[in-house]
Amino acid sequence: MLVKRLVFGFLMATLLMISALGRAAAQESVLVTTTTLMRLRSGPSTKYSEITLIAANTTLAAFARSADSAWLRVRYSGTAGWLAIRYLRVQGNWQALPVHQANDPIPESAAELPSQPKNGDILSMTLYAQTNATNYYRITYFSDGLRINGFLTEPRREGTFPALIYNRGGNRDVGALRGYEFIPFAEAGFVVVASQYRGGGGSEGFDNLGGADVNDVLNLIPLLQSRPNVDMSRIAMFGSSRGALMTYIALRRLGGTIAVAATTSGLADLFMWARERPDLEGGAYLELVGANTRTNPAAFRERSATYWAAEIVTPLLLVHGDADTEVSVEQSRALFKRMRAVGRTVELTIIPGGNHGLENFEGGIPSVLRWFARYLQRSGENFDYNFLKPAIDEANAVVRSAIGY
Repeated sequence: MLVKRLVFGFLMATLLMISALGRAAAQESVLVTTTTLMRLRSGPSTKYSEITLIAANTTLAAFARSADSAWLRVRYSGTAGWLAIRYLRVQGNWQALPVHQANDPIPESAAELPSQPKNGDILSMTLYAQTNATNYYRITYFSDGLRINGFLTEPRREGTFPALIYNRGGNRDVGALRGYEFIPFAEAGFVVVASQYRGGGGSEGFDNLGGADVNDVLNLIPLLQSRPNVDMSRIAMFGSSRGALMTYIALRRLGGTIAVAATTSGLADLFMWARERPDLEGGAYLELVGANTRTNPAAFRERSATYWAAEIVTPLLLVHGDADTEVSVEQSRALFKRMRAVGRTVELTIIPGGNHGLENFEGGIPSVLRWFARYLQRSGENFDYNFLKPAIDEANAVVRSAIGY
């Protein structure tokens, strides 16, 4: 009898073990939801570099765990990375997940959730103004899982059109777009898309002054690809002040994707800017970058186009006023010289008496439109500012009335 009991017990234990192993082997992923804004890291420790930020309440599929069971590995926007489990709500037996090291191969089964929003996906699109030629929309789109606010304009006629990525100046809510700033480009017939960037204009996330927030600009490319009226061979980019900094970094990463670009009053060298405005080192630099030029010079070189001018291959126009007291014209001069020295296509227009906003010179837009016409204008299109001026003035009245500004 005792022998029978022992045999029966052994068989039951074996069956339970096999069942548990089967369940563990079948455990390909579990669902996790972020409880706060989280850093996706390249490895299972805070010593590993940050890949991107993931918004709170984002649901992902975790497919592996770290050896100490403190981190889970997920796939997000096409990239595998690690999240600290203490800040996750987990559905399922995560302890049954396989153990991975930082750079272990990603199994084929480690797919993103079908419901995971893709970069550039438009969450909402609301018409706020309409002119004879153009529809003006407020939009919210996804970038690294964050909900980013912005604007989109589209011609009201049928066809395909050039597009412009418009990069605003300022930081956080200072300089946030109101919805009229890009009117000249919209009335010239461009599909215009403009981001408020993360941490500004009601967008989720934090402003990084040219760090991860540049993704909010890069992710406008898939957004434009989703619009059937965009000619993807004719994409332009424009930025003013801090928007120029975003433009330079985006051009560096996008290579030849952008056909032509222009900036006004552009930030090209954050070391030079700190010398011009010493208050930045203990103020905006610390707040936005988390360091200053002395404590983390590498972070500021990555944000300063003068250090990698040769990597900008897109034809570029620099417009700057010589009376600019916010960002010295010397920054544009320095970038121009370094790009020209390596044979890049670049032009510099210095406006005598022009201040930072170039208020007495139409914001420098006439020069920008002439530059764009050289590379983008086709038969039947007219980018001449003087020709467009009546339509621009009328659109300003309509749009400003619609937004109460």
